[in-house]
Order: sequence, then structure tokens, then C-alpha cells
Amino acid sequence: MSQQLINLSADLARLVEEGYAVRIDSGHLIVEEIPYLDESGKIRRGAFVCPLDATDQSTLPPTDHVMSFAGGMPHDHNGRPLETLGRTSPRCGKVSGLTAQHGFSNKLRGPDGQRNYTDYYEKVKTYEALIIGEVQSVDPTATARVGALEPSSSDDDPFVFPDSASARAGTTALVAKLKGEIVAHIGLGGTGSYIFDHVAKAPVRESRLIDGDRFYPHNAFRAPGSPSRSELQPPQYKVEYYAARYRQMKKNILTYPVHLSGSNLFLLDGVTFAFVSVDAGPDKGTIIAELERRNIPFVEVGMGLHIGSQGIGGTLRAVLSTDDNRDGARPHIPVEDIGADHIYAENIQISDLNSLNADMAIQLWKGHRGFYANFGEPIWLYQVETRRFIREAA
Repeated sequence: MSQQLINLSADLARLVEEGYAVRIDSGHLIVEEIPYLDESGKIRRGAFVCPLDATDQSTLPPTDHVMSFAGGMPHDHNGRPLETLGRTSPRCGKVSGLTAQHGFSNKLRGPDGQRNYTDYYEKVKTYEALIIGEVQSVDPTATARVGALEPSSSDDDPFVFPDSASARAGTTALVAKLKGEIVAHIGLGGTGSYIFDHVAKAPVRESRLIDGDRFYPHNAFRAPGSPSRSELQPPQYKVEYYAARYRQMKKNILTYPVHLSGSNLFLLDGVTFAFVSVDAGPDKGTIIAELERRNIPFVEVGMGLHIGSQGIGGTLRAVLSTDDNRDGARPHIPVEDIGADHIYAENIQISDLNSLNADMAIQLWKGHRGFYANFGEPIWLYQVETRRFIREAA
């Protein structure tokens, strides 16, 4: 995607044509080999780094005027920090092996006051101009135009367009902890579909959607987004419905319109994490046992809701099972269908509670992988009536 986006974007292509060392990585634009003077007047090299706003077709005008810089603080030829850069905190942290130590804040002005940068060409050229004059006062031949870089590894980016959200939030290094995941989504009902919605926005390597049910109109009322009439006539498999929608932003979504059972457990080959969002029954017991046998960490979820005189009540459940807590987690995961009166067997589905149950599952997964600080227990319950979360040991 990196090289393709450069080719499709007039501003980035222009930078490359002029000889700037441009690359795209983890939702950031990086321009390397920027010369600057250190405090002793020696020429050093650094890199501009900024979040990249773009679609899969081209860049968009930058929404952030700040430029982060990986390198020392640029100085003038008298050894004074360049105040014209407008020093501020860097927007970016560590990106692709580079660490931004400084942030520059230069706001452009137009006839009606401050204005945004037109494109990334103008942004890069503006910040370069603030630095290069001082450098060339020491060495007139110094330049940032050292030639184009080879396409970076981010050409294997799991997203169709750059993840500018993580870039802008400064969470790129944390998000990278999720990059190697091959995630199995076992069940795409109300909660399972919201789980997939969140996972699709993480840079996992591959998502496997496993569900043998079709997407009917009633499913639309407890799922993320809104289907068109044509998507419901005739009802298509849930896995195909969600894959078609999310492939607009995410690559490597595989679909399996079947129920996972003892006859097709090969679908778990290579999986590094799983979300189990299916009702209790014989197949669920088989699934849980196989995940444990393969040493695959997983989160199992469930909702048990009932209607009483005061309204809807009940419990949401999310259980993280890993090699460290299998024996303790297993009793919290219902696998046998013991009747409609059991709290986890009720079939009341409410979209906001489905979403909340999914959020619980996602936080357990991201906590397990180190994206979130993780000091909680792996068993997480939410009581609807009291609006309280309960953590239990396993």
C-alpha cells in the first residue's frame, strides 16, 4: 500500500520526484535525511514524522500542522535553537525504529488568518525551508534530496488505507503488539459482530469469520452499522455480509459459512487468538476443548438477560482463558445446554448490551497482549441492574 499510495498521491509523488527520502509506515509519513545543525554547528541528519491522513486512493489535506522530528534540536549557525520552528511536544513517539524527540509548530497564515497546509508537499517543504538555510550557511551543498527510498515493509499493511487514528493518538508502538495475530471469530451474533468491529480496526494479520447463520432483518437491530435493503434480499451468510463491509478498510478477512464443530476444527490451524461467541451446547464443548488442546488463548462471552417487573436485568460475562488459568477459567464457561430458564440460556438480545459485552472481550484480549496495562482478573461480569462490573479470580 505504501508505494501505491505514493504513486496515487500528487503531493507525495512530487516529493519523491524531487529526491526526498519518503516512506509510509504505521499510518505515518516519514521523510528521512533532513539535514540540521546541532548546537556546535555540526551537520546532522534527522527525519520528519507526521500522521498521514489518506484514503486508499490518495492523501487528504493534513488536519494537523505539527511536525514531529526524530533527531536533535535544529540550531542556527550561531548555536541557538531555531525558534522559528515553534517548539512543541512531538505528536509521534516511536515509529518504524525512529523516535521523535521534538515537535515543531509552524502555522501558516492566509488573507483571512491562519490556514491549514494544502497538502503534505507544502508541509514538508515549509518545515525544511525553516532548517535548510542555516545548514547551507555552513555547507552550501547540503540537501535533503538524497533520492527515493526502497518501498518499506509497510507495503504489507493489513489496512486498505493508513491507520491515521493510531498515528494521531501516539499509540503506534502499542498497536504493533497486535500485528501478528491470526484471530478466529467463532460466532457473529450480536456480541460477536461487535467484537469483529473492534478487531477490524486493529492491525491483526488475519481475521477468520466462522458462522453458519444468515443475516436476517432482526440481526440488523443488534449489530454495528446499518444494512441496505439489497443486503437483506435474499439474506446472505453473516460472514459474507461482514466481510464485504469491512474489506473496505481491512485486508485478509477470510470467511467460513459453517458452524465450527468436530468435523472442521482444521479451521483453527495457525490461529493465535480466538473469540468464542456461541451458545452453550455440544459443539461449544468441543470448541473449548480444542482451543485448550492447541494452547490457543481465547475470550468466551455470554449474556443472560431476563424481563422482570422493573425492566430488563441479568448478567454479561467475558472470560479470558490462557495457559496460565485454564483450570480456573473453565468452570466459568457454560458448555452444556441446561434449559431456557438458566440465566445464560435466555435469548434476549439488546444492541447496547451486546456492544458492552464485546467491549469487555476486547479489553481482555488487548490487556493480555500488553496494549492495556493489565492488573485485573480474567473473569469479568457486569450486572445490569446495579450497573456494576465484577472481577473474579480464575
